Amino acid sequence: MVTNLPVSINKVLVTGATGIVGTPLCSKLAGLGIQVIAYSRNSYGSDLPASVRHIRGDILDRAVLANAASGADVIFHVAAAVHGSESTLAGFEAMNVTGTANAIGAALGADAMMVHVSTVNVEGFRTGALKDDYASTKARAEELVLDAVKDGLDAVIVRPATVFGSKSGRAGQIVDRLLSRSLRVLPAPSRMISPVWAGDLAVALIKAAELGIVGKTYTVAGPVMSTNDFVRTVSHAAGVPAPRMSIPAWAILGPLQLAWWGRGLTRWTPPVTVESVRSSVHDG
Repeated sequence: MVTNLPVSINKVLVTGATGIVGTPLCSKLAGLGIQVIAYSRNSYGSDLPASVRHIRGDILDRAVLANAASGADVIFHVAAAVHGSESTLAGFEAMNVTGTANAIGAALGADAMMVHVSTVNVEGFRTGALKDDYASTKARAEELVLDAVKDGLDAVIVRPATVFGSKSGRAGQIVDRLLSRSLRVLPAPSRMISPVWAGDLAVALIKAAELGIVGKTYTVAGPVMSTNDFVRTVSHAAGVPAPRMSIPAWAILGPLQLAWWGRGLTRWTPPVTVESVRSSVHDG
């Protein structure tokens, strides 16, 4: 059920506040004169405006989270486990499913609206495409939010596509290396993405809260393009050379699979999965 609920935003809680999306979101909210409580499990918050209050806490700690949410008009639930930060199904379930359940509880306890940040990966680039652990747990998180809406939670869902910004992310890593002129070879140039600047996503999240259309799901995405076109667009805009060499997707699938199998030994988690590369490459 979708209903309109005009929202007056004076105080907000942002989970995952020091990440690629949380940081610009906190900055833009603070710039609007809104009282911002930044919630994250790391202790640094140097990139946040001085007016933002940072609370160190784990999304799995319901008591601390509920206390941080007290008095909030809106909870922006940004915290999530993504590829590169987590590698096990249990880890994804803890952050993306249990963490979302805790955020729902905090929102209900504070009588606050919840803006839940999901991902377009819950649908995939192609119908019937296999979902990896990240996408499947984010899909389950959406189900929790929508079930809670039926029980009285005021919430909206925002599904961003490929987010890039100053705090990395796979597309951000490519941009950083391109600007530093260290991107010599481009992997999987035919991989399709829909790039979204983290600052633009932050604006969309705030707008979703202001509109207050309970039960609504939004998709925030840029133009669909190949990774090669994305890199060349950034290269042209920045005036830096694009890489002259590339490795096709089919050539990296084997090494990528080996990297995932060996992550327990190497302690390195690849930023993408075999499934995501396969599902986002369009032949012809």
